[in-house]
Parts: sequence; structure tokens; C-alpha cells
Amino acid sequence: MKTVISLVSLLACAFSLDAQISTTLIHRPNGLDDVKIRNNSEISLLAYVVSAKRVPQSPNATSAPFVRYSDPLIEADAKPLLPGEERVVMSMGMNPGVTNPGTRFFQEPILTAGVFADDTTTGDAALLSGLVLRRSNMLLAVETTLETLSDAGRRNIPRDQLIGEFKKMADSLRRWYLPPEQQVGLGLYQSMIGKLMNLPDVQYGLPFPPANFVAEETMVLRQQRVTLSGSQPSLADGAHIAR
Repeated sequence: MKTVISLVSLLACAFSLDAQISTTLIHRPNGLDDVKIRNNSEISLLAYVVSAKRVPQSPNATSAPFVRYSDPLIEADAKPLLPGEERVVMSMGMNPGVTNPGTRFFQEPILTAGVFADDTTTGDAALLSGLVLRRSNMLLAVETTLETLSDAGRRNIPRDQLIGEFKKMADSLRRWYLPPEQQVGLGLYQSMIGKLMNLPDVQYGLPFPPANFVAEETMVLRQQRVTLSGSQPSLADGAHIAR
């Protein structure tokens, strides 16, 4: 019996009051720790966040929780968690070639929060506030990009100058003291830098960026702005969620 328990130590705990979302912590025999999330409701879970307490790897060390977000309004490849669906959201282990089955990386408590397809929410209030904060900062990045690009299209800003503006925006989000929730716009700025760098050279006297490029990009950004600003829970109420 002890052998079986040592092979796979399975700890499952539901942390939302109504158990709409549950999590499972698995200590695998190869030293790998997995955290799974399960949608126990009858409605698709559109966005979620999971926070797992990390085990300090030295006697006097302290470790901040490991937090993982999944939100299609920010990560384009994020997929909803369907009713009854379960997936691994965190996985951590030793470096390749190192085997120490006794090492643990995650421990309780594991907290969750999420937003369902019907706009209802569940789970830890502080985590839910973080999810809304990410959307607020993404909306800020979208609006900043939209304004900068639209202004450049009207004033015919040189390529290097426009790229330099977006690099400054990206650098402003790389401050070590900014939490990840405030850095979500970094990918958008970097993407725009890449697009501007890859634009073909224009003839002398023609506007830069090209009018068709500005029109296409601003159309996408405006739609993203509408989606984020109209998302639920309301961004305007985000500051009160954790209270």
C-alpha cells in the first residue's frame, strides 16, 4: 500500500465556495508536479487563473505563488474550459537528467478564479481582481497603440522614429517592480515593432506607415478595444472586486 501511495500522491481540493472549479495536485513518481483544473459547472469557463503555493527549495528561502492565467481576451490561443473538462495548467520538475522523486515544487493552498460564458464569476476575489487588472492594462496598451499608430498615419512619422516610440513603450513595461498583470501589453508593443520593421521600403515622399497598413491595424485594434471595454466583470468595477 505504501508503495502505491509513493508512486502517485494525488491531492484534489475544490476552493470555490460552490466547487464550480476544482484543482488537483499530482506528485508524480519521476519528481514532476502537475496542477490540473476542472470545470465542474454546466457552462464553459472562458477565462481563469490558478495560483499554487511553491515549495521553498532551500531551508531559508521563501517562494511567491506560481500564478497562471488563461484569458482569450489577452492570449489569442487560450481556449475555454468546457463543462466537465480537465487540463494541466502547471507543471514543474527537475532539470533534464536529474532525478529526485522526493522533491516537491507545489503545495497547498491552490486557489482559482474564473469567468464563465454567461459572465458570472467564481473563486478567489483577489485572483479575480488580478484577471480584471490584466484586461484593464491590456485595454490601456490597445488604446495607446491605436492612438500612436493613428497619429503616425496623419503626420507621416519616419520609420525609425515610430519604431523608437514603440520600443520606449515596451521598455516602460519591463520594470522589475511591475507585477505581471501590468506587463500584459508588452507583447502588443513588440508585435507592432516587428510589423513596422517588416514593412517594405516606401518611395521617397510617400507616407509612412502606409495608409493601408494603418487602416488594417487600427480596425483590429478598435475591435479589440470594444471587446475589452465591454467585457464582464466590468473593468470599471475591477477595483472593488477584492473588497
